[in-house]
Amino acid sequence: MLGHLGSEVKKLLGEGIAPDHIRAGLDRHRAKGLHPSTLPSLVHEAMNAAPTASGTAHQSWTNPTDVAAAYGGDL
Repeated sequence: MLGHLGSEVKKLLGEGIAPDHIRAGLDRHRAKGLHPSTLPSLVHEAMNAAPTASGTAHQSWTNPTDVAAAYGGDL
């Protein structure tokens, strides 16, 4: 089992896949408990995953509390 997983990792490294992507694929493999031959698919899944959101969450627009300050008193 480990030998097969190691050969899959070696093959992916030989194809020029970044080690960080392979690590992410190995994390997914460990979490899902799949056969070692699925590692390339899991690495591909990790490479194409949506980036995680950083910073603050989106805040919808709200009416300003001070209308004169927001619009310069031109309403």
